[in-house]
Amino acid sequence: MNAVVAILGKKALGRLKDKDVDTNADNPYMEKVPVTNQRGEIVKYKERERPIPEGLSANDAAILKKVRRKAYKWDMSFRMCCFRTRFGWSFIIGLLPLIGDFADLLIGLYIVKSCNKIDGGLPKTISGRMMWNILLDFGIGLVPFVGDLADALYRANTRNAWLLDAYLTEKANALKAGKVQDPDEGTTIIVPPELRTGT
Repeated sequence: MNAVVAILGKKALGRLKDKDVDTNADNPYMEKVPVTNQRGEIVKYKERERPIPEGLSANDAAILKKVRRKAYKWDMSFRMCCFRTRFGWSFIIGLLPLIGDFADLLIGLYIVKSCNKIDGGLPKTISGRMMWNILLDFGIGLVPFVGDLADALYRANTRNAWLLDAYLTEKANALKAGKVQDPDEGTTIIVPPELRTGT
């Protein structure tokens, strides 16, 4: 089972590199979908909640939805006057010297802890990357004001939501196929029954 989880983690990291997603700027919770007229021309875009990958257990689906929503709230929930970029509550509390940065760190750690509650847990590669994002975000935020702006643009929670999304998408694909193939070695492993709880 550990081999399957490790391969899924490796595939998820590769998926994020290949995927046309900016893990820093794209909203992990909502997506824009085109609205067309009768001639098939796009007339506008509307936002809807991102769909959950099919084949996940109820627990994994609920955790992904929760992490997406919290990442959006803390990193991208509003715009500020003359800035084109979105900010979240993480930026606001980060403006409080030291106390705000520690509060932001604790919130990030809470979100990572939520991610680890998925069925079978997270692979060490994904969990380690999430922790790195949180610690880097914390270090950047320690620099007064300029660091807080850079911290708001780095968006560690959003990056971590996309990591979880990529991992659970790979997991859902493996559950459907009943096997997983290592991208480096080319070996194929049958998905064990304890991981198949999502089917």
